[in-house]
Amino acid sequence: MLLPRVLTALFGIPVVLLLIRAGGPAYAVFVFTIIALSLYEFATLMKLGAKPVQAPMLYLFGLLLPAALYFDRYSAAQAGGDNFTGFVIALTVIGVMSYELFSAKKYLERIGLTLLGIFMISWCLFHLVAIRGLRPAGLHLTLLLIVTVWIMDTAAYFLGKSFGRRQLSSISPKKTWEGAAAGFLAAILTAWGISKLTGGTVTPLFAVGAGVLIGVFGQVSDIAESMLKRAVGAKDSSNLLPGHGGILDRFDSYIFLAPVIYYYAVFAL
Repeated sequence: MLLPRVLTALFGIPVVLLLIRAGGPAYAVFVFTIIALSLYEFATLMKLGAKPVQAPMLYLFGLLLPAALYFDRYSAAQAGGDNFTGFVIALTVIGVMSYELFSAKKYLERIGLTLLGIFMISWCLFHLVAIRGLRPAGLHLTLLLIVTVWIMDTAAYFLGKSFGRRQLSSISPKKTWEGAAAGFLAAILTAWGISKLTGGTVTPLFAVGAGVLIGVFGQVSDIAESMLKRAVGAKDSSNLLPGHGGILDRFDSYIFLAPVIYYYAVFAL
């Protein structure tokens, strides 16, 4: 199991780093692809667990929402702006509710799960694009976030496996407090170390704060995605990435982290 995981990482990491470096439309297309595949995996998981979800609305508004955010330059609503996002958010709620009105069998749960998928995946993960678009620190912030999560996950996995004794959560039985602590410390040290390489665009103090947020919200986000899988009896969101499971499994930490780090940067920088 470890070999496929390593091989996937050896191929995937350089590609992701190159796309981050390129930025612009290339990086945006990459994030949109992640969102699209994650929506598909979410719909598949819900179907596997016999959970009702409006697949057409999930895909339609799940892709319209990040597109609207992109063309609005990441603003949900702005005076004098195009307001594509505000319009699409309103249309999402109206569309999902209306779809259910005209369905043969009506489930309130289907409305809730559809909206959850759209906002959890499309809204939250789009902030990866928004972080890259910040000036002048977008490139370095994106690298800090992505690389710190990689190292945090690696530290939590290996040290938790070697020294973990106390279970962190019944949702993820293999995760331990010892592994979580190792991941937390690794996140702070990695973020601080990366800040030293940015030439001042990311200060060490800001980086330590980002490391704390990554160490907390990244691991909580991971467990939140595990909760979805446990609810439907699945181990992985898919088998698309050998050794890593699915796209949602690989990007689960960023569901909470992308908006948290974006707004931390907006408010603190």
